[in-house]
Amino acid sequence: MALDPHQEFLVQPVDASWLQCNIECQEACPVGTNCRGYLNLAAEGRFEEGYILSREPNPVAAMCSYVCSAPCERACRRGDIDRPLAIRAMKRFLVEWHEASGIPDVMPHITPRREKVAVVGAGPAGLAVSRELAVKGYQVDVFDSLPYAGGFMLVGVPAFRLPREAIEMDVRLIERLGVRFHYNTTIGVDIPFDQLQRDYDAIALTAGAMNAIELDIPGSDLEGVQYGVDFMKRANLGEPLTVGADVVVIGGGYTAMDCSRTSLRHGAERVSIVYRRTRSELVVDDEELGETEREGVRMEFLASPIEVLGENGHVAGVKFIRNRLGAPDASGRRSPVPIEGSEFVIPAATVIPAVSQATDLTFLWVETTFEVSHGRVKVDPATYATNVRGVFACGDFVTGPTTLIEAAGHGKKAAYSIDRYLVGRADVTVSTNVKITSSWRHEMPEFYDVIPRQHIPMEQTQARMSSTDPEVNFNIPVELGYDATAAVAESTRCLMCNYNIWFDPFRCVLCGACADVCPEGVIHMVDVNQLKSEGLLPELSEAYGWENGGAMILDEERCIRCALCVKRCPFDAITMERFELQEVSSDGRLYKESYRDAQLAGTAGVAGGSR
Repeated sequence: MALDPHQEFLVQPVDASWLQCNIECQEACPVGTNCRGYLNLAAEGRFEEGYILSREPNPVAAMCSYVCSAPCERACRRGDIDRPLAIRAMKRFLVEWHEASGIPDVMPHITPRREKVAVVGAGPAGLAVSRELAVKGYQVDVFDSLPYAGGFMLVGVPAFRLPREAIEMDVRLIERLGVRFHYNTTIGVDIPFDQLQRDYDAIALTAGAMNAIELDIPGSDLEGVQYGVDFMKRANLGEPLTVGADVVVIGGGYTAMDCSRTSLRHGAERVSIVYRRTRSELVVDDEELGETEREGVRMEFLASPIEVLGENGHVAGVKFIRNRLGAPDASGRRSPVPIEGSEFVIPAATVIPAVSQATDLTFLWVETTFEVSHGRVKVDPATYATNVRGVFACGDFVTGPTTLIEAAGHGKKAAYSIDRYLVGRADVTVSTNVKITSSWRHEMPEFYDVIPRQHIPMEQTQARMSSTDPEVNFNIPVELGYDATAAVAESTRCLMCNYNIWFDPFRCVLCGACADVCPEGVIHMVDVNQLKSEGLLPELSEAYGWENGGAMILDEERCIRCALCVKRCPFDAITMERFELQEVSSDGRLYKESYRDAQLAGTAGVAGGSR
């Protein structure tokens, strides 16, 4: 590919920050999971070590292996070539392999502390807070009004997507750390909030956002209107659930998809999801949307409800109006604008609004004045501390509805702040330890560049709802997961982004042999005066003005790490450099780690233990 001789190229110094940002899957993960590491281990058949690496930074790894929104996959650089790695499905394979193996999880050595922390809410954020504080030795009590742990994962996500056993795996490991769970306990009713303040040294509010936001249109109070969060709670707790032949679900998130598929399992014949924006603006992943449509749910885009129609006090249908997209709103997405005269009606016996959810603040002690904004408790974004001394808040309780992995990331960071508060530590520094190993030998796995993304096996559509008993249908798993052969093949596709090509300027003679052999055409020789930098780079400032000065440039985004350039260079001027990083804080926290995948055997720390 010929380059424009007048084109300018922005260059950056190759430092630890730049190298770590190249591992985009890990950078996208809210809990910093070394996805690349466990994929590479799985590719070698080292499944237990891969499990350890995937479990360590993630307090809810088992749940994530089934229903994580997988921001790592959206960031995966393999997606620029064909399709990203199935990182979430690979985590599921490792979790299930470990569970079936009978190998015990290695628990860390914990030095007990006298301080006590109360956690209000046993959802993903609460579980994350609990685990991190328990590992530090604190006495942790978790209170939840539900009969089991899991929060919205328990009552909001259907069992055909998230088996209850996965929730139990995560909770069991946290209980083994000494955390005590108190179920069927509502703060503000069974235990006053001010009692928690008296009995505990710190409180973490992680009660989620479990209240449905009401549909503000005429007819929303008719019989047959069931809000999504309440609908899914009844389904998950095994309570009686009635749907008619025609169901209309309003919304475009995961809850809307779950409500529609649950309706089918409870006897609905025709289910429609109506979303006010376009397909490309749905927040769900392609696999979830694909399975929803495959089961027969009809999607209606660019339409907003304006009235719920009724007969004899019961829902009979919903009147909608067509939209067009206008100017971007505060979220950056184009706002739907109604088109006058475009009204239409969809018949319905049941209407399920699943637009959004809100937090419940009624359990907070009225004598304790919390700062509240938009119906949510305000916190310091750096520390998650509220304005009430000793009380912290995180997760959906603070942000509104997010994803499982985002809530867990919030919980981990809040736990770090609670720890610093209890020990009286104000300042924390993070030391970056970097190791770079150069090599003229680098072999990628055979056929790694042509292996297609492995299809994730799914249950046949007709078998998913084969019973006349809705509860049986509700518990039939849809995704079946990889076997070992498919798992190895899928993980072999990883591009190993911790390896980077390095040109030695003292050996390079600008012969261009590397550019000739590159199969992706990502290496180019350019005039040195075409290079620009945002800051001072001595290498450039010393070279500017050379009449015949040249430089080799590499497009990191498209490089597949095949190492043909390394092998072809006649002067050994090109090496493959393995980048390894650890970020350890002065309070003993391992913030991020992008290696150890070659050193894991026999290492403690599965549940977040010390190294």
